[in-house]
Amino acid sequence: MLQYLGRLLGADRNNPPPVAYLSKAEGEPVWRTGRLLSVDPQGATFETEIDGARAAECLPWGSIGGVRVRLGDGP
Repeated sequence: MLQYLGRLLGADRNNPPPVAYLSKAEGEPVWRTGRLLSVDPQGATFETEIDGARAAECLPWGSIGGVRVRLGDGP
């Protein structure tokens, strides 16, 4: 997964791919939408909106329950 996400991110650094990700960081897991900003061996950073404000959410791999990436131009 790390290699695949890294390739997606590297494809266009000025336009990070939109994703939905399952954050298990606090309380009940919650799906958030945003953009994938960076990937490293410890985790990933997403740009998202939390409580109405733009935020960067940095999550270790253990706090990411899943990542959905839209492929192609389909729905």
